[in-house]
Amino acid sequence: MSEFSKAAAAAIEKYRMCNKGERLLVCLSGGADSVALLLCLLELGYKVSACHVNHCLRGEESERDEEFCRRLCERLGVPFESTRIDVTAYCEEQGVSTELGARELRYRYFESFDCDRICTAHTLSDRLETAVFNLARGSGLKGISSIPPVRGRFIRPLCELTREEVEAYLESRGQDYVTDSTNLEDLYSRNKIRHRIIPVMRELNSGLFTSYLSTSRALLSDCDLLETMSDELFEKCRLEKGWDCEALKGAHESLLRRVIIRIMTAEGLSPRTAQIERLDEMIRQGGRQNVCEGVFANVSKGILTFDGAYDPDDRADEVKVPENGGIAFMGRRIDFEVIAAPDEIANIHKKFTNCCLDYDKIYGELVVRGRKSGDKIKLCSRDFTSDVRKLINSRFRTDERNGAVILADGEGVVFVEGFGAAERVKLDNSTKRILVFRIS
Repeated sequence: MSEFSKAAAAAIEKYRMCNKGERLLVCLSGGADSVALLLCLLELGYKVSACHVNHCLRGEESERDEEFCRRLCERLGVPFESTRIDVTAYCEEQGVSTELGARELRYRYFESFDCDRICTAHTLSDRLETAVFNLARGSGLKGISSIPPVRGRFIRPLCELTREEVEAYLESRGQDYVTDSTNLEDLYSRNKIRHRIIPVMRELNSGLFTSYLSTSRALLSDCDLLETMSDELFEKCRLEKGWDCEALKGAHESLLRRVIIRIMTAEGLSPRTAQIERLDEMIRQGGRQNVCEGVFANVSKGILTFDGAYDPDDRADEVKVPENGGIAFMGRRIDFEVIAAPDEIANIHKKFTNCCLDYDKIYGELVVRGRKSGDKIKLCSRDFTSDVRKLINSRFRTDERNGAVILADGEGVVFVEGFGAAERVKLDNSTKRILVFRIS
């Protein structure tokens, strides 16, 4: 095994990115990083497929990239899919930049795949460039720690390898790749950082990447601790109706800010710096303020409440699951349907992935709810019980965690979004009725 692949394997293990039996999707642009990622994962023995997005922005060059990826996968025997997206039309309609619009469409496509993990080829070089970019714009600890090794289903096995190491690996394998001509120009902020700022930083410190790797590891560890402490404080201050300000007043500013963001997200609000500062002041001093258009925050008798946020049904702690129909939960929609089991259970698994349960194994009333302290689940095909809070923290961004969908019956949690069903409600040859659902 090459030293390059050993380093990638070490990162996969360190950050618990995936297991050997899981299905990995490689986001393949044809550039050096993604080509190295594909070869590396194959060398490590993972089951992989690949996809390519043709942004149709660079004429013949875009066509060249797509064809390169297709031929590479054919030669390697890797299942391959591609799509074309109209970035220009989307950006005009949404009023966003080409760079942002392309990213939104690209990730939407990646998310549509039936796979366990989505692998992007972000390297340590990308992470350092992103950290500098975030620092220049103004950022907290999370922004400076840069692109996380794991975010939801997305994993970055090359996160501790540099672009120079990528190119050396490809050279040793005799593997070519394509180059996006726009990456050679300084039209975008990230290219300016790559071509102008990073070289100067390396003049100051020849071991720049080694130093940043050490720094990023420390920052990620600190972030993880703060997120865990924030989760505990968030649960402590949650009341049946409102939020306990007394539990928040003595909190360190760093924790309080994180919990306020969670509270706003739970109330269906988009956290912004100005609103966070207003709520911080109110928690300490009381009062009533307009935190955003049509939504007022009130602190009375030590309890924080909101008027005019999402419909109460959207914010309900628990919503009963119907046999057939849809429900609103935390600003999201979940549609349910009970169907007869087909002759081949494998077919239903392929069609609905993990969003299906054996309906007759449900005990008592089935509800959709958010995470609760102490929640546990024994997932399908695992011989151990997992802490639901830790599962959600490992897969969802901070601002997404309160909206992560959990299904529970009279005996406990039976489904966790992003991880699937509990062993006790899994489909098998005895299954007669299946509850299938779609989260949007």
